[in-house]
Amino acid sequence: MESLRVSSRLLLAVSTAVVLYGPLACIPAGSGAGDDGSSEDAALPRDRGALLLDAQGLTDGAVDAVIDAAVDGAPPDLSTADAAPPAAACADGLDNDRDGRVDFPDDPGCDGPEDDDEDDPPPAPGCDDGIDNDGDGMVDAADPDCTGPLDPTEAGGNQPTACSDGADNDEDGAIDFPDDPGCVAAGHNTEADPLPLPACANGVDDDGDGIVDYPDEPGCAGRGDEDEADPVPAPMCANGIDDDGNGTTDYPDDSGCRAAGDRLEQSPCGAELPLIDLNAHLAEQPDYRGDLAGSSSRLVGSCGGAAGGELAFAYTVDGPLDALTFDTRHPETEAPVVMYLRDACRGDDRQCDRGALESPGTALSLVRPPPGRYVVVVDTGSRDVQGRFRLTVEAVEPPACRNGRDDDGDGLVDLADPGCAETEDADEVDPPAPPACANGLDDDGDGAIDYPDDVDCPAAGGVREAPPCALAAPYVVLGQTGGEIELPVSQGAGVAASQCDPAVGAEVIIVLSLSEPSAIEAQVLTAQGAQAGALFARTICEDAESEFACRPGARQEALVAQYLERGTYFLFAEQGFAAPAQPNVARVVVTSLLGACNDGVDNDADGRIDLDDPGCPDGLGESEIDPAVAPQCSDGIDNDMNGLIDYPADEGCEAAGDPEEDPDCVGEFFGDVCLVAVSEACQNGSARAWCAQNGGRVITFAEFQAVVAAGWSRPSANYHTVTVDAYAQCDGDIGNCGIPGWGDFNHWNCGDDQDYCNRAIMCVQ
Repeated sequence: MESLRVSSRLLLAVSTAVVLYGPLACIPAGSGAGDDGSSEDAALPRDRGALLLDAQGLTDGAVDAVIDAAVDGAPPDLSTADAAPPAAACADGLDNDRDGRVDFPDDPGCDGPEDDDEDDPPPAPGCDDGIDNDGDGMVDAADPDCTGPLDPTEAGGNQPTACSDGADNDEDGAIDFPDDPGCVAAGHNTEADPLPLPACANGVDDDGDGIVDYPDEPGCAGRGDEDEADPVPAPMCANGIDDDGNGTTDYPDDSGCRAAGDRLEQSPCGAELPLIDLNAHLAEQPDYRGDLAGSSSRLVGSCGGAAGGELAFAYTVDGPLDALTFDTRHPETEAPVVMYLRDACRGDDRQCDRGALESPGTALSLVRPPPGRYVVVVDTGSRDVQGRFRLTVEAVEPPACRNGRDDDGDGLVDLADPGCAETEDADEVDPPAPPACANGLDDDGDGAIDYPDDVDCPAAGGVREAPPCALAAPYVVLGQTGGEIELPVSQGAGVAASQCDPAVGAEVIIVLSLSEPSAIEAQVLTAQGAQAGALFARTICEDAESEFACRPGARQEALVAQYLERGTYFLFAEQGFAAPAQPNVARVVVTSLLGACNDGVDNDADGRIDLDDPGCPDGLGESEIDPAVAPQCSDGIDNDMNGLIDYPADEGCEAAGDPEEDPDCVGEFFGDVCLVAVSEACQNGSARAWCAQNGGRVITFAEFQAVVAAGWSRPSANYHTVTVDAYAQCDGDIGNCGIPGWGDFNHWNCGDDQDYCNRAIMCVQ
């Protein structure tokens, strides 16, 4: 190709010389422009020839040879012409590939002025061309229709995938593209992290440019990107140019940039709706004060916002938080607003709340929001009135012992710090004397020393380097995530007995530590998948009275507890006298019930927390936001006229947000006592366990007297025994004693003797 190009230029030079030679041979001597008849006229063709021949890349010597030959009347001799190397195709001033663009940097086929090929590269796939091809506001790998950069098109229905569904599918603490290392694009359908981790999430400067991983590395589209190499040209969010003209440049300064590798430096809400960096603003001001009057209208929330314009904010969570609340419920908010929270500007609402004329402000709250950038939109809530608003943000960090930081500067973090006995400890400050799990001693003589080597230590701050239960039984440990675990083989005599099954023999204890309020389903199965015997649960390992759930071995269903507070629980799995041929397997499913009304956080920033907040009807309430009308249990009125007012003084109030002061009763009221269950036949075993399974507890003697006084009477003579909890006259052996006023042949029963027939168990709420 180069030889052909040189030859064509020489032919062009010869042609030019011939053109010059012809006219010059006919120019009479002395006919130049000079008045004195000098030979000045020879300079004109020489200048023109130099201009033309220089354009063909010939040296001054070649120009002189051509012109001298022309003046002398002889054909030019180019055999000795010293030709300069021709310019490369990307610097020759020619449109070599005829695409209407010439040379570097205008022709996309040119990597630089030295490139000798203007041919354009093949077009990038639709999922890697830096263009929002389907106009849905999401570009390339961020589009849920793109499974990876090689996908040819962004077109599709944006169906949720594992990398765009808002869920932590692989439970690694990172959610979706671009934050999860398992996601190469939003349309990728698994979050499972590869091993080794991708280049953009491995903590290594793979391309040697001094920048490491997403979001700082310009070569990374997300944490799942497998190549850190910087693209050419640089992406808009790392090119040093204020591409969108908003006065800020590149990541992290430009709110239109989520990461340095973003292809577009513009608001994801569109050019007419800039995304305000709320983190940067709040770093300098305690709040954001804005005015919706005259703002542009581009977005609408799921609960409103079509009445007028809005302002959009970007807020980045870069570490663990227990709660995050955006609040416009301030006197400075003059007119009703609609506020909605999204993961992306044009995505679906996570939450939406609408104000009213009498209460124009709104609040949105997230519990333990995953790291990432959120979009908060404050929109117009009324066509009739628009105005100013005040927006505040409360970010509640987790306790020091689970915040991932070395708070006391001793080089140890969270449970590895001797100042932490559990995750909920508020500080990492070490005690004066090292606790048992950080003192360098093998306190329990099991050959393992301190946390984490000694499995009996829950944390470095643990005060007991010993098994969690004093009973001589093997145990395993599970945490908040639950799981499936093989149980150690145990046989021989047992150390505990359930209240619902007379099974005897060895047990294995499953120690379950919950860091969040939760519901559980537990099973112990044989290798063949059948139930492996009785399973019962206690709050105190050594205390049989603390049993709160029991599943007999003959039943095939799971042991279920609908609501357990944070803490440690002990599940006893009966193994029997004979060891199983193959180890049994414990399967514990834990469902977190953590929400705004049990997280220990003032989510709506009104100074009241959880059950004390009028927004919480009970411990499972999903929002602390107060209703427009105060519920009965926080209205300052004795609604049930029992002399007690509101929560917690009135026992009929489950929480400050309980709508009624009268207690809910799933059975029947007798006076002030709610009777929820009465046994109809002989019940061998624990009355306490029977009542727990039927939604109540064993009636007390005082309550029994109140029930009888309110009109309850035994249905038949079979009710000759009434089970009563905490009756002072129980003798402790069988638990029988006379019932005052019912005759000598009727008795009370204290209710926990395994062999005694309880013919009238009465359970109350």
